[in-house]
Amino acid sequence: MLLAHTFRAFRHRNYAIFWSGLFLGHTGTLIQTTAQSWLIFQLTDSPFYLGLEGFCLGLPRLLFSAVGGAVVDRADRKLIFIVTQVAFLLVALFLGVMTYFDAIQVWQLLVVSALTGFLVSFEQPVRQSILPDVVPPADLPNAVTLYQMVFNGSMLFGPAAGGALIPIIGTEGCFFIASAGNLFVLMTIVVLPVRKLPRPARSKGLIGDTLDGLQVARRTPVFLALFTVHGVVTFCTKPYTQFMPVFARDILHVGAPGLGLLLMAPGAGAIVGGLTLALVRRLPKPHLLLFFLAAGFGLSIVLFAAAGYFPLALLFLFIAGGFQTTFLSAVAMLLQFQADETNRGRIMSLFGLINRGLGPMGSFPFGLIATAIGAPWTVAICGIL
Repeated sequence: MLLAHTFRAFRHRNYAIFWSGLFLGHTGTLIQTTAQSWLIFQLTDSPFYLGLEGFCLGLPRLLFSAVGGAVVDRADRKLIFIVTQVAFLLVALFLGVMTYFDAIQVWQLLVVSALTGFLVSFEQPVRQSILPDVVPPADLPNAVTLYQMVFNGSMLFGPAAGGALIPIIGTEGCFFIASAGNLFVLMTIVVLPVRKLPRPARSKGLIGDTLDGLQVARRTPVFLALFTVHGVVTFCTKPYTQFMPVFARDILHVGAPGLGLLLMAPGAGAIVGGLTLALVRRLPKPHLLLFFLAAGFGLSIVLFAAAGYFPLALLFLFIAGGFQTTFLSAVAMLLQFQADETNRGRIMSLFGLINRGLGPMGSFPFGLIATAIGAPWTVAICGIL
């Protein structure tokens, strides 16, 4: 009975298909991300370039996420989903081929990160906006929580698999596996029914609709509050993942397999945190809950930076993953409840802008700091902030 309640959104066939495709696809993406970070660190031997990669990934999201949300609110969402997934597939194949022939260069990896950030600006609001299409309103909170577990819970498998596979099949093999994951997502999208939203009777054009979405977020107190706290937490604490190759090789001395475990630990915590939230039907005093989760996330990151011992580092990352996932799920759930069909794409695109754009943007300045004072002190500062 308890399990049935926790996973009640899976009773709906379309949601089960949607979730399964995203889980396998994102696991492949995390394998690609792990291999890409490891390859950049091998080519440059510098934490600066790890931070620069995060900057290249985040800047397009900051520039285009609001526009992407406006496009989603007025265009064929299924077509956008298909086009972006085809592009992700081709990008992963490009990385695999170039690495296999030993022709890959750092600038190409940075360009791929920038292109990925641009594509995600359109793909992420599509994913978020079709959730109400695949579950009834009564199960939407549970669907949102389980959806967030796709991206945090798959960290349990993706990075660990990437770290384990790099010594066996090389980074190029990881890129080809990511291509297969993108192909699977594409197949699930084709069979999903996605409603075509009615065109607004009066449209101000793409730019006007984009600005309207920003105005709604600024003038609605609950949106402004949620986006502000989410932005502060994300900018200051997300960059810690960019420096994992430094911890794995130079501080904890565990190599590529250890890197996979370090990136896996937050995913394990994410599953525990996500399942805990999935049991909840109504958030008790959301403002106090978000404060507690944000503080716990930051403290866990500080303790990880100070650990210096591999098993202890894994423990603190596990705790951080639980706090992080529960925080993100709570914010996303509150935003979904407050948004409606006229602005859901734009509101959720701003959530994605902060979650996947602002965090990588923080990687650049913190990457500069890490070059000067080292990764552990930098990660500790992130957690404290």
